[in-house]
Order: sequence, then structure tokens, then C-alpha cells
Amino acid sequence: MRKALWTLAALAVSAAPGQNRVTEVLNTPHNLSAGGPGPVTSGDTRACIFCHIPHNADTRFPYLWNQQSSEGPYTPYQSPTLDAVPGNPAGTSSRLCLSCHDGTVALGTTVGSGTIPVSGSMSPETVLGQNLGGDHPIALRPVDDGQLYPGLSQTPAVSSDPDVTLPEDRVECLSCHDPHIQNKDPARGKFLVRSNEGGALCLACHDVTRPAPNSLAGWMGSAHQAATHTRNEYYGNVGSNACLSCHAPHGATDQVLLRAVEENTCAECHAGTGTSPALPPVMNAFTLPYAHPTTTKSGLHQPGENAYPLNGNRHAECADCHNPHAALTPGFSPTPPSLPPAMAEATGVDSLSGLTAQKPATKEHEVCFKCHGAGAGKPQATPGYAVYGRTPWRVTDDTVGDPFNTVAEFNSSVARHNVTMPRQRSNSEVPSLRSNMLTLTGAPGRSLAAGTYIYCGDCHNNSQARNDGGSQPSGVHGSNWPHILERRYEAEVPPAQPGDDSPGVQYQPGLNGTYALCDKCHDIANSILMNRSFKLHKKHIQGEDTSCSTCHDPHGINGGSVTNNHALINFDLAIVGPSKSGRLRYERTGTFRGRCYLTCHGENHDPKMYH
Repeated sequence: MRKALWTLAALAVSAAPGQNRVTEVLNTPHNLSAGGPGPVTSGDTRACIFCHIPHNADTRFPYLWNQQSSEGPYTPYQSPTLDAVPGNPAGTSSRLCLSCHDGTVALGTTVGSGTIPVSGSMSPETVLGQNLGGDHPIALRPVDDGQLYPGLSQTPAVSSDPDVTLPEDRVECLSCHDPHIQNKDPARGKFLVRSNEGGALCLACHDVTRPAPNSLAGWMGSAHQAATHTRNEYYGNVGSNACLSCHAPHGATDQVLLRAVEENTCAECHAGTGTSPALPPVMNAFTLPYAHPTTTKSGLHQPGENAYPLNGNRHAECADCHNPHAALTPGFSPTPPSLPPAMAEATGVDSLSGLTAQKPATKEHEVCFKCHGAGAGKPQATPGYAVYGRTPWRVTDDTVGDPFNTVAEFNSSVARHNVTMPRQRSNSEVPSLRSNMLTLTGAPGRSLAAGTYIYCGDCHNNSQARNDGGSQPSGVHGSNWPHILERRYEAEVPPAQPGDDSPGVQYQPGLNGTYALCDKCHDIANSILMNRSFKLHKKHIQGEDTSCSTCHDPHGINGGSVTNNHALINFDLAIVGPSKSGRLRYERTGTFRGRCYLTCHGENHDPKMYH
């Protein structure tokens, strides 16, 4: 009787007003006595003896500690986003929890009471082991760098919630867990110190109010924070589950505590399953014939990385284009070049040099330029890149050091599409240009007036993109067309033998025709084939089966000159060769006038005059 009394009294001493901690702990799995309700019980009637003893306690620890302590060693959590370094939990209060939960010391192995036999076993999810690499860091004194999470704003750090404490200024097990009270969070239990609905427990330390580049900037009002899609885990829907929709504080498989490895975490909802109503199946796009390489360029993204543009560490993860904490629902149509909603707060590089990190990016093309701009190691010239379709080698490519640098192409002073700079040429100079681009259904879309921009995503998009009138999720995830193009754009096939003629491309008109991508903005039927900008367009396209790609470089001219490369003319060297005199170029001699020196489709132009 005396043993039971002192044990109950010890618990009652620390009880909060109006809260009977003794009664609480008796009804939890931490009660290992004969009457305990958990999976592990014993023949002993004393509920508290497994952790506390009034005499002969382990003098190394407070709380009159009785359970035999594990000695480690422990492998701590590691992440490039941490400024602080987790310490050894064997020297902190977390060691008391780990004396049971690392699984190395048998339950009932006490300091002052000997070994108390128990039956049953802990559930696998509660046995953390000694490798804590997949668990929220403990024995950690937070460092406030003003940018990355955790955003604890004082030194020494304090949380924004009095229920969430930092023993000895450290994040410890006791910061999140109260070992005596199981159901302060009635939905989850887990001995949490408060309900974590809406991420309240997490947000006590992880500050969402700081401006970028804080990784959590933009959380309030974001698509994930506001989502009401039912997800029956934890609190009923995605927004209420909040952080737990993607992160696992224990047993995670990733360095940022994701529930699954990178894009697999996104797939839990975005494969069209996991929520009700089902979200659009974005992940299905990665199974289309041409898709971003999330598997071959996987596993390298880190939230805190500063190495932009990407060079040797190239990767293509969901979080490279989307900031999951800040992404917005694609419910409005932005004006180019501003970021589309789903890319809000994503990182990028500047559009002038392509070498300065933008955190966050403010324009869509800045995000694309992380991989497709000035960075080294672009794969276009490698054989493996052929899986995305043939990439022509063009006349100016031999004259520049970085021929696939899209920053240089779109900033061309010679000729370019209006991605980084607004459209400047008048309608009279580009008579084929429509007043509005066509949607996938043929309806008029966004304006193409002077001074406007276009997106990378206007050409590179899902082949059934919703933002252009289709039925599938938008974005450059995958497409039925080469180079992840939204619409058909046929290039000529190189001849089988050098010197042979290319078989060409037989022209087909319309929304699904051979050059549907060009026809989105340039009226092929009523302008180009009417020879309004070039007197022999029709002869080349319909008579000689010449592709748009054979003569025109779609992004812009990297190198070249206004005379030789006007109107994006930059010949495909797999189809076009030098003239008999050894010259290969186009020379502009006036508006819609020029001459060609080349050999193409078996004809020697030396020169061929167009006027």
C-alpha cells in the first residue's frame, strides 16, 4: 500500500490544476501493471514503478528514474536545412523515453526494483531503434537564421505555444509528448502535448509568418493548408491534417521527414487516389511517352540547396517546380510572365544571366532556367536525351559555347520568342500571328497583342492540359508529344545515308495537324500557306514536305546575326547542308525578301532569291 501511495503522490505533485495525471496515466499503455490497458502488462500491481521509484533511483537523471537506461549509440537526424546539429540524446531527458522506445533494453528492467517480468510487446511503430535518422531531431538547440525553418524567433528559443516546451532550450521528446496523458489530442492520442489539428503542434516552432526564403512562407492560404478534400487519417481532411499529410515525425524515409520518398509522397494524393473527391491524377502524366525524368533524375532535391543553376547535381523532383508549402490551387489565369498559382514561392534563377538564384522566383521561366538555362551538364547533346525526341543541331550552335542555354536564346537581340521579353514586332512584320492564341478546342485564348509575353508552358504542357481547354492536369509533367510539347510539332527525319534526301513531313492541317503547335499562334492556313510572309512557304511546306523545324529555331537565336537569322531562321544541319560553293546561310535583303545558300531536298541554292 505504501508503494502505491508514494507513486500516486509523485504523479500528483506535477499535475496541472483540475487535471488528475494519476488517473490519466493509469488508462494509458504506459501503465504496465497487471491492470494496464496496453499491449504490455505484468503481474505487478504498481503502475508507476516501471519509470519511477522513491529510493535507489538512477542518480544520473531527475524524476526518481527507475527504468534501466539505454546507452546508445544513436544515429541522429540529419538534413541540409538544419543550422543546428542534433546532440546525443543519451545526455538529455529524451534518453528516458528512449530507455523503452529504442528497444534495446527489456521493459521491466529497473534500477531499484530488479527485473519485473512483463508479457506482450510494444507495437512496431513505437520502437524507434537507435537510428533516429527518420525521426524528428531531438537533443537539438535551435539556431535562428531568420530564413529556414524552424523559425524560433528568440535566443534562447521559445515556441509560440505554452504547451510546447523546450527543456533546457532544446527540442526533446517532451517538447511534443506528455508521457502521463495520452489523449490531449483526442484524434491521435500519441501522448501529444496538444492537438495537432491544422498543424498547431508543428507550427508552435515552425514559423509560417516569415517572408521568403523561409521554406514555410506562404503556408497560410495555400492549396494544402486550405484543402477540404477528405483524407480520413488523423483529422479528416488534407487541410486539417496539415503537416501530417506529407510529413512523418517518426519513421520517415526522407531527410525532410517525408512520409515516402519524394514524388511518392505527392502521389499519395495526386495520383487520383487518397482523397475524396479525388484530385486530378497529375502523376499519370509521368507515364506518358514523354515526361520529366522524375525517376532517372531522382533523389537529389533538398529544400535548402543554394546551387542554382543546377549543374552536376541535376534533378527533376516535384519540389523543383512546386513549393508544397505555398502552392496555390490553379483557380485563376495569371498573366505571363508571372508565376502560375501551382508554382507559387518556387525557386529559380534570374532571366538575364541565368546564374543568380531567385528565392522565390517571380516568373515562370525563372523556374525552368534552373535546369534549362546557363547551368552546366544539360543533356541535350547526349545520346540518352533522344528519348525526348530529336534535338536539331543548328547553324549557330557551332559558334557559341553553350548552344542549349535557353536564357541566351530568349534574350537574343537577333530573333526570339517573347518569353523573357515582351513582343515587340508589329503585326505587319509578323502577318501570320493571330490576335489570340488558340486553345486545344480551337477557341480564342490569351491575347497575343504587342507588349505581351508567352509562357514556357504555352508550348511545353500536357497534351490535354486543362488550362488550355483539355481534360487533364496542366503542367510540363508529361505529354504524348516529343519534348513534352502540348501539341503536335513534326520535325523531319534525317536521311538514312549522308547525302541522301530527307523523306520530309507530309503536311496535315488543323488542331491536330503536323504543325499544330505553331498553328496555335500562327495562322498556317490563312497566312503562311498564302505566302504572306514568305513567297514560297506553301511550296516548301506542301510541295517539298519541309517542316517548320527545318528552317526555324523555336526558342531564339543563340549567336547569329540579324541578317542571317531573321525570323528565327537557323537551319537544322541534319536536313540542310552547304551549297556547292560551300556556303550555308540565309541572308535577309529586306522585308519578306532574302536569299539562301544551301542544299536541301536535293536542290542546290547558290543562292536562291526570294522577293
